[in-house]
Amino acid sequence: MTVPPVWAQAPGAAPSPAAVAGPAVLRGPSLEGKAFDLAAQRGRVVMVVLWRTDCAVCLNKMPELRANALGWKNKPFDLVTVSLDAQRTDAQTYDRLRRQVSGADGPLWSFWHGDIEWTASWAAKARLPVTLIFDDKGALKARHEGRVPASVWDDLADLLP
Repeated sequence: MTVPPVWAQAPGAAPSPAAVAGPAVLRGPSLEGKAFDLAAQRGRVVMVVLWRTDCAVCLNKMPELRANALGWKNKPFDLVTVSLDAQRTDAQTYDRLRRQVSGADGPLWSFWHGDIEWTASWAAKARLPVTLIFDDKGALKARHEGRVPASVWDDLADLLP
């Protein structure tokens, strides 16, 4: 899927959240077949992580993401992972194994990019993983490429009631 970027920037440079034009879009069926719409998540803080199964940094980050999501399962928080794998089966296989090992606990949504309508420019010329933090009003508050700094968890916690 080739989509022109919403912002012009040097490769690897992260734009400010205000640089993203228009409302963020992420809606469609999860890998489990559950309907999701980012616009309907008002009142909840949402972390969106774009990743691939062949990205070592991405795979390394997944246990931490799941553990933190599980720790906040009683808070208005959702962790949304969007697999950018070329093949849906790669995303499905990983998700099935994750559920076998970790269970289905926590506010976790898993998607394959080809199944959903989404702001694909989030990943344009980006270094994976890409992590986006939306506040409870749906505003993009932070965007990180590559390894996520530890401070992102503090920033995210500050957005939670």
